[in-house]
Amino acid sequence: MAQKLSSIGAGLERRSVVSVLLFPFHPYASKPYRLLLFRRSDKVSTYQRKLAPIAGSIEIDDKSPLDAAWRELGEETGLGPQQIELWRRGPGFEFTDEKAVTGSEGPNTKMGRIWTVHPFAFRMKTQLVDDNNNVNTSVMRLDWEHFNCEWHNVEDILSGKILDECVPRLEITLGQVWIGPESVLHEAVEELRLDHVHGARELATMAVKSLIKIVENDQQTAKADTPQDLAKWWESLRLKAFHLAVNARPSMGAAISSAIVTALRDARQKIDGAQVGIFDKVKESLEATVTKRSLISKRVSDQFSAFLREKFPAQPADGKEKQVLNILTLSSSSTTKAALIHALETNPSLMVELRILESRPLCEGVSLAKALTEEAQKRQTAEREGRGFHDRLRIVLATDASVGVLSKNVDLVIIGADRISEAGDVSNKTGSLPAVLTCKEVTNGAARVVCISEAEKIAPPGAAADHPEEDNDQVEVASGWNLQSQPSLWDQMVAVRNVYFEWVPYKYIDYYVCEDGTLTTEEIEKRSKQIADLTADVFSVFKVKDFHGWHELRAETRH
Repeated sequence: MAQKLSSIGAGLERRSVVSVLLFPFHPYASKPYRLLLFRRSDKVSTYQRKLAPIAGSIEIDDKSPLDAAWRELGEETGLGPQQIELWRRGPGFEFTDEKAVTGSEGPNTKMGRIWTVHPFAFRMKTQLVDDNNNVNTSVMRLDWEHFNCEWHNVEDILSGKILDECVPRLEITLGQVWIGPESVLHEAVEELRLDHVHGARELATMAVKSLIKIVENDQQTAKADTPQDLAKWWESLRLKAFHLAVNARPSMGAAISSAIVTALRDARQKIDGAQVGIFDKVKESLEATVTKRSLISKRVSDQFSAFLREKFPAQPADGKEKQVLNILTLSSSSTTKAALIHALETNPSLMVELRILESRPLCEGVSLAKALTEEAQKRQTAEREGRGFHDRLRIVLATDASVGVLSKNVDLVIIGADRISEAGDVSNKTGSLPAVLTCKEVTNGAARVVCISEAEKIAPPGAAADHPEEDNDQVEVASGWNLQSQPSLWDQMVAVRNVYFEWVPYKYIDYYVCEDGTLTTEEIEKRSKQIADLTADVFSVFKVKDFHGWHELRAETRH
């Protein structure tokens, strides 16, 4: 695990490491909450016989800190994706230990390190260690770096009770990934994690609203008597915001993270130099962000209407100008629904046959058809203002398997986005890729594919394969099956997948329409780098040497 070290000064060297904590699969299932720590052996050069997470240097060949975490887990425990899964990650922190390494000349010779720590939390899919600390050696194999592993209480570490037995700053490593189950933050994270109804844009707005609730709660509980108190509170808010942005719903993390970091940037500018009224100023800034976000959908709809007029101009028919389109889409996107309604309202010559794939297992396509007919009904009965469109919109609803039939004579395929990669690949509801490929084939390439999305869904740089895959409850898929008399070997031999999202490569997408117009892949790449820079700025590594109130900060995050 050799890594080239950068010399900082006499006896100090810099090293970036991952620190990986292991939890039960249901970390909050019972009290006291526990995690698995490893007793370091006498053969390691740092922190011998101390309790520690799985840890190691980030190598040159590691694509990311997460890659390094998986590699270290494999090397030191033999564990991989079949036994464990990523649960959470922390923003990272930096600290100096002037006597970190035992020198080659003996135990009395010490060398210093400046550590940059990247914390991760993983959950065990299988039982690796029983309550008596007996290791399931058929699953986990400890290497020479550790004597054994032991269960310990989360609170004993966060409170400092056993820190003398642990590697330095373990309370910070744990504090960056652990959220107290009774906290306002935990409630907000769970709300986002369990919401399978709203799309990424709505979840991003919910995340900002949750941040407002957190500030309101902090206003009642956090100390704010001195500038140091306020600085400590801001660090606490940054950490909570990081959890909302990164850990609450990773599959929709692009939109949520973009909304959160933009909101924090604006709030930071609002309070820069202020000494009083900090909480109120931050709340006002966050509320202004929510208000601005409510206007994004209208801007996207305006741009989509302009896109249709430009790319599919009206043609003379029966003495009138008519714009007749066959459109294929799937699932239920609030952005797509709003864009279609706006296009029909603002262009009386537009006539659409909308072919909707139901999108199993939750059949959201049915929800889209229902929402559109309800809107048409309200306009017909004058319950809602706006030009009626019930006589200019025909909806054909069919199963996902009917995509080949529905693709005939399609002019335009509309997909939404939960994430857009730096290259322009689009993550959207499962079924999007078959719809795009089939439609391109059936129409001999004549059908155009447009992604309608808010620009905030453009993710920081990284390959599509690096983003998380959200595999959900298999019961949603199996509930319609008659499996009451399933064979006894069913569970052993059959794996039921319920993956919500899949990637559509950029080469199959012709247009990207957002609130700022139609973007090129070059513009997407530029915006991807911009959001990466902003995220790095807002969630910069915590400097422990500049912050002496970590125990108090953790208390605020836990409760």
